[in-house]
Amino acid sequence: MLLNLLFKGGPFMWVLLIVAIIVAALTIKKVIDFYFKKSLDQKKMEWGMNAIIIWGVIGATIGFLGHFQGMYMALSFISAAADISPAIVAGGFAISLLTILFGLTIFLFSSIIWLFLRWRFKKLAI
Repeated sequence: MLLNLLFKGGPFMWVLLIVAIIVAALTIKKVIDFYFKKSLDQKKMEWGMNAIIIWGVIGATIGFLGHFQGMYMALSFISAAADISPAIVAGGFAISLLTILFGLTIFLFSSIIWLFLRWRFKKLAI
């Protein structure tokens, strides 16, 4: 199911998948740092947390960019066609929304992870 959505969403979906993997890798690294390492430099700890939220914002931005690119292509094809079915138009709009959904989901998870890690960082700093 997820792989089918990745193929339907176009090339931006694959970029968003890479962004999601980066967020997951940074999250795993920070969790290991916070829970299993005894001493860390404060700047290094904070940099990894900020990288998580930055990649989340990049994911949301790429999601919107993919949506607008998909909408532009769909409207270009619609204007070139003489007669088009409303079902085809609705299907095109639904597919163009996939990148926004995926990008905002990445942003939501990265924000929650960032808040949790920020809370843990402040707890360790005290």
